[in-house]
Amino acid sequence: MDQNKRRRTRVNAGFRVVLHKEDIDAFVESHNLSLKGILCDPVKGFSVGDECEISIPLSEEAIIRVCAKVVRSDEDGLAADFHHMDEVSFTHLRRLIQFNAEDADTIDSELTSPAFDV
Repeated sequence: MDQNKRRRTRVNAGFRVVLHKEDIDAFVESHNLSLKGILCDPVKGFSVGDECEISIPLSEEAIIRVCAKVVRSDEDGLAADFHHMDEVSFTHLRRLIQFNAEDADTIDSELTSPAFDV
């Protein structure tokens, strides 16, 4: 997708991530991350349209947990769109993105406009 069409800043982020669906737990590394989604290593057993839970452990106490939908799954990687997270996870995610962004102030300003067409 053309970077100019994206409505949320993506940051390069190599974090250990756990993807969970049904009886599958996949431990992978993220490639990039935004407030709206993630791109990570390829994962067998996950297909486009699958619902999954994604955990990004920051420490033993701080874990970002989001519900997501797989939007791409191929040999180049797995991409998922986030559709639900609690306030604590959102706060951790927002701060993580800000810390890794070129312009941290942009992240807060992006929250004033919808991430999706309405």
